[in-house]
Amino acid sequence: MSVFSTFRDVVSLWASPDAMAADIGASVAAARKWPQRDNIPAEWWRPILETPVARDAGLTAEMMATLAARAPAETGT
Repeated sequence: MSVFSTFRDVVSLWASPDAMAADIGASVAAARKWPQRDNIPAEWWRPILETPVARDAGLTAEMMATLAARAPAETGT
């Protein structure tokens, strides 16, 4: 399973923010801002999590929430 420390890590699962935007139906302009701001608005989490890219990487809603809260991710248990 991948480790995600920032929302930039989430965006980097795709070849580019443009590719991510195409997969989730977001505007290219918005998706290009997300890594710059290190933030993905919550309304885009579900479309992201429903992609094969995110599923294959093991990305979960809990991980996204942890990133949003900027709390350290828990490991193992």
